[in-house]
Amino acid sequence: MVAGLALALSACGWQLRGAPGGVSLDEQRIQVVDEAGSSALRREVRRAIQGAGGQYTESAAEADWVLTLHGRGSSRETASVGADGDVLDYRLTYSIDYSVADADGETRIQRTSLDAQRTFADPAGGADERRARESELEDELRADAVRLLMLRLQALR
Repeated sequence: MVAGLALALSACGWQLRGAPGGVSLDEQRIQVVDEAGSSALRREVRRAIQGAGGQYTESAAEADWVLTLHGRGSSRETASVGADGDVLDYRLTYSIDYSVADADGETRIQRTSLDAQRTFADPAGGADERRARESELEDELRADAVRLLMLRLQALR
């Protein structure tokens, strides 16, 4: 019965939160150069590389690829407004600006950006509730953006 349940869950695409989602980096050694200055992003990238079967390395001499995180950012904009002019929904965007080079310094992915977005309803609790919800969503969007980044790295193989 347990095997049947596991098969059913895997067949529908269900996976544990944080699971690499089928991304495989096949033991690629990746150095991460953090120009973005975000320890949370660097931690998330390191965890994702290791979770996808890659090897995180501090040494450029040992790396197959050098992933440079040039920057990151998040922004919020109004997504919808009610008839009375009050904001109903916001759209939060998290962006990672990055590039990838191989061990010889040849560019594999030119400097580019990827975005993850989510729309959320304005919480009833006011500004403090909105900031708390934005912080929670930013963590989720960072994880989403890193998953997209891992898929792009996988495509380099």
